[in-house]
Amino acid sequence: MKRKLIINADDYGLSKKFNGGILELIGKGIVTSTTVMIKREFIKPKDLLEQKHVSIGLHLELSLETPAEEMEQQIKVFSKLFGRFPSHLDGHKYYHLLPSNFSKVLKIAKKYELPVRSTSSDDRKIMREAGIKTPDQFISWHPDRKAKLFKDLKSAKSRTIELLCHPGYFDPKATASYNKQREVEQEILKSRQFKNIIRRFDLITYEQI
Repeated sequence: MKRKLIINADDYGLSKKFNGGILELIGKGIVTSTTVMIKREFIKPKDLLEQKHVSIGLHLELSLETPAEEMEQQIKVFSKLFGRFPSHLDGHKYYHLLPSNFSKVLKIAKKYELPVRSTSSDDRKIMREAGIKTPDQFISWHPDRKAKLFKDLKSAKSRTIELLCHPGYFDPKATASYNKQREVEQEILKSRQFKNIIRRFDLITYEQI
């Protein structure tokens, strides 16, 4: 049986140029999931809702210690804009996994029956004990380490794997420090070498874990 791979593009809504890259990869069947920064101005729900075979999650923007009410408010804003709840939760800069936020995120995820991104076996153990779905493995990468990305994918043994990515096109107007690198990611994800590697997986969305 093939292993299952979710390719999740973070930061939808941060920039029109970043959004364009994400939508292109969804259209090509490479990105199967994205998470929306609901506080940002460049969100066009219609553009995402028109796409097929993609899960649309919430990229929580949290502080070092965010009140549960603020987390839940982001879910409510998302559901109002998209007409449904997010497919899953993750957090900008992994702040959803900070000890000061983690238990509150899990409580809200449990309430709305939402899967949550995990990055370690410890995270997964706690989530699953709480009855929260999460992939079995998490792979992050930097465009300067393409060889490591390919090695990690080839050696992945878990049943379900989430691959994090930050694709997009360079946006001179964006304030994000991670900007030109997104274009490098974009080209790697479109490359023949990457496509050949991911053929060994069944590409799935977060709703399918």
